[in-house]
Amino acid sequence: MNTSFSITDFYKELAYSLPKSTSHTRKIWVNKIITEDIAIKDIANLLKCEQKTATRFQWLISEIGIANPNRLLAELPFLLPFFDQLNPIYKSSLASYWLIAGVPTENEGVAIDLLFQWLLSNHVNVTIKSRSIMVLFKLTKKYPELKNEFVLCLQNQQHKYSKDFEKRVSKILNKL
Repeated sequence: MNTSFSITDFYKELAYSLPKSTSHTRKIWVNKIITEDIAIKDIANLLKCEQKTATRFQWLISEIGIANPNRLLAELPFLLPFFDQLNPIYKSSLASYWLIAGVPTENEGVAIDLLFQWLLSNHVNVTIKSRSIMVLFKLTKKYPELKNEFVLCLQNQQHKYSKDFEKRVSKILNKL
């Protein structure tokens, strides 16, 4: 690790710059986070900042996972309970993180409950529902006893949203 690097200064840079950040800038930060081995927990309080900063930080977390899924997977046991301290709307971003990196074994029970809740909720957008479906589908391979409940939930939701969502659900049902 670079001895002249300061996590405090980097945090301040992110807090100031995230609201106006571009994908290109976030890629530079992702590389810095990975290269300098900065733990997400060391900068996680950015999720407690105003909404635009927190949202862009959520995007940054996804981009870290895309660049290094194992790195994100290792951080997820910290993030799951951390999200309990935040605005509840942020918690659904875990569906994206689990889709990118997988669900840590120690979080599977809570994750399964949350994913089913998001799938069945009238207050969750179709994107989160779709990501929840994909993660649950992966988990049914590990836990086949979830299949029946999953099939019933999919059938319940199948015709409630867009044609694209309906096709996605049909494909998953055919694979089950």
